[in-house]
Amino acid sequence: FRRAHNPEIGSSNLPPAMLGTDRHRASTNIYTPHPRGGKMHQAASRRKFLAAAGAASVLTSAGCLGGSAPAGTLRLIDWDYVYTDGVIAEFEERTGITVERQSAQSAARTLSLLRAGRSDHDLIAIGNYAVPPAIDEGLIQPIDIDQVPSYDDIFPFVKKDYFERGGAVYGVPRSFGQTPLAVNTDVVDRQITSLRDLFAPDLQGYVGGRDDARLQVLYERAAFGKSPLNPTDEAEVDFDALRRNLRSHVELAGGLWSSGGDSEQLMRTGQVAVQPVWNYVTVSLQAAGLPIEKVYPTEGTKAWFIQFCIPAGAANVDAAHTFIEDWHARMGYRSLMAPSNIAIPNERVFGDHDVDRSAYGLDRPEQFVYEDPKSPSLIQRYTETWTEAKAGAIR
Repeated sequence: FRRAHNPEIGSSNLPPAMLGTDRHRASTNIYTPHPRGGKMHQAASRRKFLAAAGAASVLTSAGCLGGSAPAGTLRLIDWDYVYTDGVIAEFEERTGITVERQSAQSAARTLSLLRAGRSDHDLIAIGNYAVPPAIDEGLIQPIDIDQVPSYDDIFPFVKKDYFERGGAVYGVPRSFGQTPLAVNTDVVDRQITSLRDLFAPDLQGYVGGRDDARLQVLYERAAFGKSPLNPTDEAEVDFDALRRNLRSHVELAGGLWSSGGDSEQLMRTGQVAVQPVWNYVTVSLQAAGLPIEKVYPTEGTKAWFIQFCIPAGAANVDAAHTFIEDWHARMGYRSLMAPSNIAIPNERVFGDHDVDRSAYGLDRPEQFVYEDPKSPSLIQRYTETWTEAKAGAIR
Protein backbone atom coordinates (compact mmCIF):
# COMPACT_ATOMS: atom_id res chain seq x y z
CA PHE A 1 0.00 0.00 0.00
CA ARG A 2 1.13 3.51 -0.78
CA ARG A 3 0.10 6.72 0.98
CA ALA A 4 1.13 10.11 -0.35
CA HIS A 5 1.80 12.79 2.25
CA ASN A 6 -0.87 15.45 2.43
CA PRO A 7 -0.62 18.32 4.90
CA GLU A 8 -4.31 19.20 4.59
CA ILE A 9 -5.69 16.31 6.67
CA GLY A 10 -8.54 17.65 8.75
CA SER A 11 -12.27 17.82 9.21
CA SER A 12 -14.88 18.74 6.64
CA ASN A 13 -15.17 22.40 5.73
CA LEU A 14 -18.89 22.10 5.02
CA PRO A 15 -21.04 24.55 7.00
CA PRO A 16 -23.29 23.11 9.72
CA ALA A 17 -26.95 22.61 8.89
CA MET A 18 -28.94 25.81 9.25
CA LEU A 19 -31.69 25.95 11.83
CA GLY A 20 -35.02 27.73 11.67
CA THR A 21 -37.25 28.42 8.69
CA ASP A 22 -35.93 29.35 5.29
CA ARG A 23 -37.93 31.00 2.52
CA HIS A 24 -36.37 30.06 -0.82
CA ARG A 25 -36.22 32.74 -3.49
CA ALA A 26 -33.91 33.05 -6.48
CA SER A 27 -33.97 35.55 -9.33
CA THR A 28 -31.90 33.30 -11.60
CA ASN A 29 -31.47 29.58 -11.86
CA ILE A 30 -28.88 27.99 -14.15
CA TYR A 31 -29.22 24.28 -14.71
CA THR A 32 -26.75 21.96 -16.41
CA PRO A 33 -27.93 18.40 -17.05
CA HIS A 34 -25.98 15.65 -15.33
CA PRO A 35 -23.50 14.04 -17.78
CA ARG A 36 -24.41 10.51 -16.74
CA GLY A 37 -27.23 8.91 -18.60
CA GLY A 38 -28.35 6.67 -21.38
CA LYS A 39 -31.40 5.30 -23.14
CA MET A 40 -34.03 3.36 -21.31
CA HIS A 41 -36.94 1.72 -23.07
CA GLN A 42 -40.34 2.90 -21.91
CA ALA A 43 -43.44 0.82 -22.47
CA ALA A 44 -46.57 2.86 -23.03
CA SER A 45 -49.29 2.08 -20.54
CA ARG A 46 -52.54 3.41 -19.20
CA ARG A 47 -50.80 3.96 -15.87
CA LYS A 48 -48.18 6.21 -17.49
CA PHE A 49 -50.94 8.13 -19.24
CA LEU A 50 -52.74 8.72 -15.96
CA ALA A 51 -49.50 9.73 -14.23
CA ALA A 52 -48.71 12.16 -17.04
CA ALA A 53 -52.20 13.61 -16.74
CA GLY A 54 -51.66 14.03 -13.02
CA ALA A 55 -48.33 15.73 -13.64
CA ALA A 56 -49.98 18.09 -16.11
CA SER A 57 -52.54 19.09 -13.49
CA VAL A 58 -49.74 19.85 -11.02
CA LEU A 59 -47.88 21.99 -13.53
CA THR A 60 -50.91 24.09 -14.42
CA SER A 61 -50.48 27.66 -13.23
CA ALA A 62 -52.25 28.77 -10.09
CA GLY A 63 -54.36 31.21 -12.10
CA CYS A 64 -55.73 28.45 -14.31
CA LEU A 65 -56.45 26.17 -11.40
CA GLY A 66 -58.64 28.77 -9.76
CA GLY A 67 -60.52 27.76 -6.64
CA SER A 68 -59.53 24.09 -6.91
CA ALA A 69 -55.87 24.78 -6.22
CA PRO A 70 -54.47 24.25 -2.70
CA ALA A 71 -53.83 27.64 -1.16
CA GLY A 72 -51.95 29.13 1.75
CA THR A 73 -48.66 28.02 3.22
CA LEU A 74 -46.97 24.61 3.18
CA ARG A 75 -44.67 24.08 6.14
CA LEU A 76 -41.98 21.56 5.24
CA ILE A 77 -39.09 20.08 7.21
CA ASP A 78 -36.34 18.51 5.07
CA TRP A 79 -32.57 18.58 4.59
CA ASP A 80 -30.86 21.59 3.04
CA TYR A 81 -28.98 19.66 0.35
CA VAL A 82 -32.20 18.39 -1.24
CA TYR A 83 -33.40 21.64 -2.78
CA THR A 84 -31.40 23.30 -5.53
CA ASP A 85 -31.62 27.09 -5.66
CA GLY A 86 -34.78 28.18 -7.42
CA VAL A 87 -36.85 24.99 -7.39
CA ILE A 88 -38.99 25.99 -4.41
CA ALA A 89 -39.63 29.45 -5.87
CA GLU A 90 -40.69 27.86 -9.15
CA PHE A 91 -43.04 25.48 -7.33
CA GLU A 92 -44.59 28.45 -5.56
CA GLU A 93 -45.07 30.24 -8.87
CA ARG A 94 -46.65 27.17 -10.50
CA THR A 95 -49.07 26.40 -7.69
CA GLY A 96 -49.66 29.55 -5.69
CA ILE A 97 -48.55 27.70 -2.55
CA THR A 98 -46.07 29.45 -0.27
CA VAL A 99 -43.40 27.11 1.12
CA GLU A 100 -41.71 27.62 4.46
CA ARG A 101 -38.94 25.07 4.95
CA GLN A 102 -37.18 24.23 8.17
CA SER A 103 -33.82 22.50 7.95
CA ALA A 104 -33.95 18.90 9.15
CA GLN A 105 -31.20 17.57 11.40
CA SER A 106 -32.21 13.91 11.50
CA ALA A 107 -35.29 11.72 11.25
CA ALA A 108 -35.03 11.09 14.99
CA ARG A 109 -35.03 14.83 15.67
CA THR A 110 -38.06 15.33 13.42
CA LEU A 111 -39.96 12.58 15.25
CA SER A 112 -39.03 14.13 18.59
CA LEU A 113 -40.59 17.43 17.48
CA LEU A 114 -43.81 15.62 16.56
CA ARG A 115 -43.85 13.72 19.86
CA ALA A 116 -43.35 16.90 21.86
CA GLY A 117 -46.10 18.75 20.00
CA ARG A 118 -43.55 21.28 18.75
CA SER A 119 -44.21 20.72 15.06
CA ASP A 120 -46.68 22.63 12.90
CA HIS A 121 -45.39 21.05 9.69
CA ASP A 122 -47.62 19.89 6.85
CA LEU A 123 -44.98 17.65 5.29
CA ILE A 124 -41.92 15.89 6.69
CA ALA A 125 -39.10 13.76 5.25
CA ILE A 126 -37.90 10.79 7.32
CA GLY A 127 -35.90 7.60 6.79
CA ASN A 128 -37.53 4.25 6.10
CA TYR A 129 -36.73 2.95 9.61
CA ALA A 130 -38.58 5.91 11.18
CA VAL A 131 -41.91 5.40 9.41
CA PRO A 132 -43.26 2.39 11.41
CA PRO A 133 -42.89 4.04 14.84
CA ALA A 134 -44.43 7.21 13.45
CA ILE A 135 -47.44 5.19 12.29
CA ASP A 136 -47.71 3.23 15.53
CA GLU A 137 -47.59 6.39 17.64
CA GLY A 138 -50.19 8.19 15.53
CA LEU A 139 -47.73 10.89 14.48
CA ILE A 140 -48.52 10.71 10.75
CA GLN A 141 -51.68 10.23 8.72
CA PRO A 142 -52.55 8.16 5.63
CA ILE A 143 -51.65 9.67 2.26
CA ASP A 144 -54.38 9.90 -0.38
CA ILE A 145 -52.62 8.09 -3.22
CA ASP A 146 -55.32 9.26 -5.66
CA GLN A 147 -53.83 12.73 -5.24
CA VAL A 148 -50.37 11.40 -6.08
CA PRO A 149 -50.75 9.69 -9.48
CA SER A 150 -46.96 9.41 -9.85
CA TYR A 151 -47.02 6.92 -6.97
CA ASP A 152 -47.93 4.21 -9.50
CA ASP A 153 -44.51 4.60 -11.16
CA ILE A 154 -42.41 4.47 -8.00
CA PHE A 155 -40.18 1.37 -8.06
CA PRO A 156 -41.96 -1.47 -6.24
CA PHE A 157 -38.92 -2.49 -4.19
CA VAL A 158 -39.02 0.76 -2.20
CA LYS A 159 -42.73 0.46 -1.41
CA LYS A 160 -42.16 -1.42 1.80
CA ASP A 161 -44.99 -3.26 3.53
CA TYR A 162 -44.15 -1.50 6.77
CA PHE A 163 -45.16 1.83 5.20
CA GLU A 164 -48.75 0.60 5.22
CA ARG A 165 -51.44 -0.19 7.79
CA GLY A 166 -54.78 -1.68 6.86
CA GLY A 167 -54.26 -0.96 3.17
CA ALA A 168 -53.46 2.73 3.79
CA VAL A 169 -50.11 4.18 2.69
CA TYR A 170 -48.30 6.42 5.18
CA GLY A 171 -45.02 7.10 3.37
CA VAL A 172 -44.21 7.97 -0.25
CA PRO A 173 -40.53 7.32 -1.13
CA ARG A 174 -38.84 10.61 -2.02
CA SER A 175 -35.29 9.50 -2.88
CA PHE A 176 -33.13 6.42 -3.01
CA GLY A 177 -29.52 6.53 -1.89
CA GLN A 178 -26.82 3.92 -1.64
CA THR A 179 -23.53 3.43 0.13
CA PRO A 180 -21.13 1.41 -2.03
CA LEU A 181 -17.47 1.03 -1.16
CA ALA A 182 -15.12 3.73 -2.42
CA VAL A 183 -11.59 2.47 -3.08
CA ASN A 184 -8.52 4.61 -3.79
CA THR A 185 -6.73 2.42 -6.35
CA ASP A 186 -3.52 4.44 -6.05
CA VAL A 187 -3.27 3.40 -2.40
CA VAL A 188 -4.75 -0.09 -2.38
CA ASP A 189 -3.04 -2.47 -4.80
CA ARG A 190 -5.31 -5.47 -4.37
CA GLN A 191 -8.88 -6.11 -5.39
CA ILE A 192 -11.61 -5.05 -2.98
CA THR A 193 -14.85 -6.99 -3.34
CA SER A 194 -16.39 -7.47 0.09
CA LEU A 195 -17.53 -5.79 3.28
CA ARG A 196 -15.21 -8.27 4.98
CA ASP A 197 -12.35 -6.15 3.63
CA LEU A 198 -13.33 -3.53 6.22
CA PHE A 199 -12.11 -6.02 8.84
CA ALA A 200 -9.00 -7.21 6.94
CA PRO A 201 -5.70 -6.89 8.90
CA ASP A 202 -3.71 -6.17 5.74
CA LEU A 203 -5.67 -2.92 5.34
CA GLN A 204 -4.48 -1.60 8.72
CA GLY A 205 -4.80 2.19 8.76
CA TYR A 206 -6.62 2.43 5.44
CA VAL A 207 -10.25 1.51 6.15
CA GLY A 208 -12.96 3.87 7.29
CA GLY A 209 -16.65 3.98 8.02
CA ARG A 210 -19.50 5.96 9.46
CA ASP A 211 -19.58 6.57 13.20
CA ASP A 212 -23.06 5.09 13.54
CA ALA A 213 -23.88 2.12 15.76
CA ARG A 214 -26.79 0.72 13.74
CA LEU A 215 -24.89 0.83 10.45
CA GLN A 216 -21.75 -0.66 11.93
CA VAL A 217 -23.76 -3.59 13.26
CA LEU A 218 -25.40 -4.07 9.85
CA TYR A 219 -21.99 -4.13 8.13
CA GLU A 220 -20.57 -6.52 10.72
CA ARG A 221 -23.44 -8.96 10.33
CA ALA A 222 -23.27 -8.82 6.53
CA ALA A 223 -19.47 -9.14 6.45
CA PHE A 224 -19.45 -12.22 8.67
CA GLY A 225 -22.49 -13.86 7.10
CA LYS A 226 -24.65 -13.67 10.21
CA SER A 227 -28.36 -14.41 10.12
CA PRO A 228 -30.74 -12.74 10.40
CA LEU A 229 -29.20 -9.65 8.88
CA ASN A 230 -31.63 -7.45 10.79
CA PRO A 231 -32.32 -9.05 14.19
CA THR A 232 -35.49 -8.06 16.00
CA ASP A 233 -34.53 -9.46 19.39
CA GLU A 234 -31.40 -9.16 21.53
CA ALA A 235 -31.32 -12.96 21.88
CA GLU A 236 -30.43 -13.19 18.18
CA VAL A 237 -27.18 -11.24 18.70
CA ASP A 238 -23.89 -12.48 20.14
CA PHE A 239 -22.83 -9.18 21.66
CA ASP A 240 -19.40 -10.41 22.76
CA ALA A 241 -18.48 -11.40 19.19
CA LEU A 242 -20.03 -8.21 17.87
CA ARG A 243 -17.97 -6.08 20.26
CA ARG A 244 -14.73 -7.90 19.28
CA ASN A 245 -15.34 -7.43 15.57
CA LEU A 246 -16.29 -3.78 15.92
CA ARG A 247 -13.23 -3.12 18.09
CA SER A 248 -11.06 -4.73 15.41
CA HIS A 249 -12.61 -2.48 12.76
CA VAL A 250 -11.95 0.64 14.82
CA GLU A 251 -8.33 -0.42 15.37
CA LEU A 252 -7.89 -0.86 11.61
CA ALA A 253 -9.54 2.44 10.73
CA GLY A 254 -7.69 5.48 9.48
CA GLY A 255 -10.74 7.56 10.37
CA LEU A 256 -14.48 7.54 10.95
CA TRP A 257 -17.00 10.00 9.56
CA SER A 258 -20.28 11.58 10.62
CA SER A 259 -21.26 13.47 7.47
CA GLY A 260 -20.85 13.22 3.71
CA GLY A 261 -18.36 16.07 3.83
CA ASP A 262 -16.28 14.23 6.42
CA SER A 263 -16.22 11.03 4.35
CA GLU A 264 -15.12 12.94 1.26
CA GLN A 265 -12.39 14.75 3.15
CA LEU A 266 -10.99 11.46 4.48
CA MET A 267 -10.69 10.15 0.92
CA ARG A 268 -9.32 13.37 -0.55
CA THR A 269 -6.53 13.61 2.02
CA GLY A 270 -5.56 9.95 1.76
CA GLN A 271 -6.33 9.36 5.42
CA VAL A 272 -8.70 6.57 4.35
CA ALA A 273 -8.53 4.46 1.18
CA VAL A 274 -11.42 1.98 1.57
CA GLN A 275 -14.78 2.82 3.09
CA PRO A 276 -18.52 2.82 2.49
CA VAL A 277 -19.63 6.30 1.35
CA TRP A 278 -22.77 7.77 -0.10
CA ASN A 279 -22.88 7.41 -3.86
CA TYR A 280 -22.76 11.14 -4.53
CA VAL A 281 -19.46 11.36 -2.63
CA THR A 282 -17.89 8.77 -4.95
CA VAL A 283 -19.15 10.70 -7.99
CA SER A 284 -17.73 13.94 -6.57
CA LEU A 285 -14.33 12.37 -5.93
CA GLN A 286 -14.21 10.85 -9.41
CA ALA A 287 -15.23 14.17 -10.98
CA ALA A 288 -12.30 15.79 -9.13
CA GLY A 289 -9.92 13.37 -10.84
CA LEU A 290 -9.15 11.14 -7.87
CA PRO A 291 -8.48 7.45 -8.64
CA ILE A 292 -11.62 6.25 -6.85
CA GLU A 293 -13.32 3.01 -7.84
CA LYS A 294 -16.91 2.30 -6.84
CA VAL A 295 -17.40 -1.27 -5.59
CA TYR A 296 -20.70 -3.02 -4.95
CA PRO A 297 -19.71 -5.55 -2.25
CA THR A 298 -20.65 -9.19 -2.73
CA GLU A 299 -22.71 -9.28 0.47
CA GLY A 300 -24.91 -6.44 -0.78
CA THR A 301 -24.71 -2.66 -0.89
CA LYS A 302 -26.28 -0.68 1.94
CA ALA A 303 -29.16 1.39 0.58
CA TRP A 304 -31.54 3.84 2.15
CA PHE A 305 -34.54 5.83 1.13
CA ILE A 306 -36.31 8.89 2.47
CA GLN A 307 -40.10 9.17 2.62
CA PHE A 308 -42.48 12.06 2.45
CA CYS A 309 -45.03 11.77 5.27
CA ILE A 310 -47.90 14.01 6.35
CA PRO A 311 -48.11 14.70 10.11
CA ALA A 312 -51.38 13.85 11.85
CA GLY A 313 -52.02 17.50 12.70
CA ALA A 314 -51.12 19.00 9.32
CA ALA A 315 -53.09 22.16 8.52
CA ASN A 316 -52.61 22.09 4.73
CA VAL A 317 -52.95 18.47 3.67
CA ASP A 318 -53.92 19.34 0.09
CA ALA A 319 -50.76 21.39 -0.38
CA ALA A 320 -48.70 18.48 0.98
CA HIS A 321 -50.18 16.15 -1.62
CA THR A 322 -49.51 18.70 -4.36
CA PHE A 323 -45.88 19.01 -3.29
CA ILE A 324 -45.35 15.20 -3.25
CA GLU A 325 -46.79 14.85 -6.75
CA ASP A 326 -44.77 17.78 -8.10
CA TRP A 327 -41.61 16.26 -6.64
CA HIS A 328 -42.02 13.10 -8.69
CA ALA A 329 -43.53 14.74 -11.77
CA ARG A 330 -41.10 17.63 -12.10
CA MET A 331 -39.08 18.95 -9.18
CA GLY A 332 -37.12 15.93 -7.92
CA TYR A 333 -34.87 15.24 -10.90
CA ARG A 334 -33.66 18.79 -11.19
CA SER A 335 -33.47 19.44 -7.46
CA LEU A 336 -31.67 16.31 -6.27
CA MET A 337 -31.03 13.61 -8.85
CA ALA A 338 -29.12 15.64 -11.45
CA PRO A 339 -26.92 17.72 -9.14
CA SER A 340 -26.35 15.20 -6.34
CA ASN A 341 -26.60 11.81 -8.08
CA ILE A 342 -29.23 10.63 -5.60
CA ALA A 343 -31.97 8.74 -7.41
CA ILE A 344 -35.64 9.62 -7.50
CA PRO A 345 -37.00 6.04 -7.42
CA ASN A 346 -39.59 6.54 -10.13
CA GLU A 347 -39.74 4.85 -13.53
CA ARG A 348 -41.02 7.98 -15.24
CA VAL A 349 -38.18 10.12 -13.90
CA PHE A 350 -35.59 7.73 -15.34
CA GLY A 351 -37.44 7.41 -18.64
CA ASP A 352 -38.24 11.10 -19.13
CA HIS A 353 -34.59 12.06 -18.62
CA ASP A 354 -33.04 9.13 -20.54
CA VAL A 355 -31.14 7.87 -17.50
CA ASP A 356 -30.06 4.24 -17.41
CA ARG A 357 -30.87 2.46 -14.15
CA SER A 358 -27.40 0.89 -14.14
CA ALA A 359 -25.90 4.33 -13.48
CA TYR A 360 -27.42 4.01 -10.00
CA GLY A 361 -27.13 0.25 -9.64
CA LEU A 362 -30.91 0.02 -9.97
CA ASP A 363 -30.75 -2.47 -12.81
CA ARG A 364 -30.16 -5.05 -10.04
CA PRO A 365 -32.17 -3.92 -7.01
CA GLU A 366 -31.63 -7.33 -5.40
CA GLN A 367 -28.01 -6.33 -4.70
CA PHE A 368 -29.04 -3.88 -1.98
CA VAL A 369 -29.42 -4.49 1.75
CA TYR A 370 -31.36 -2.29 4.12
CA GLU A 371 -31.52 -1.37 7.75
CA ASP A 372 -34.96 -2.48 8.87
CA PRO A 373 -36.87 -0.84 11.74
CA LYS A 374 -35.71 -1.85 15.23
CA SER A 375 -37.01 -1.56 18.75
CA PRO A 376 -35.65 1.29 20.91
CA SER A 377 -34.17 -1.25 23.34
CA LEU A 378 -32.20 -3.01 20.57
CA ILE A 379 -30.96 0.31 19.21
CA GLN A 380 -29.79 1.25 22.70
CA ARG A 381 -27.93 -2.04 23.06
CA TYR A 382 -26.23 -1.50 19.68
CA THR A 383 -25.23 2.02 20.74
CA GLU A 384 -23.73 0.76 23.98
CA THR A 385 -21.79 -2.00 22.21
CA TRP A 386 -20.41 0.38 19.57
CA THR A 387 -19.37 2.86 22.27
CA GLU A 388 -17.62 0.08 24.20
CA ALA A 389 -15.85 -1.10 21.03
CA LYS A 390 -14.49 2.38 20.32
CA ALA A 391 -13.43 2.87 23.93
CA GLY A 392 -11.61 -0.47 24.01
CA ALA A 393 -9.83 -0.10 20.69
CA ILE A 394 -6.03 0.11 20.72
CA ARG A 395 -5.09 2.89 18.31
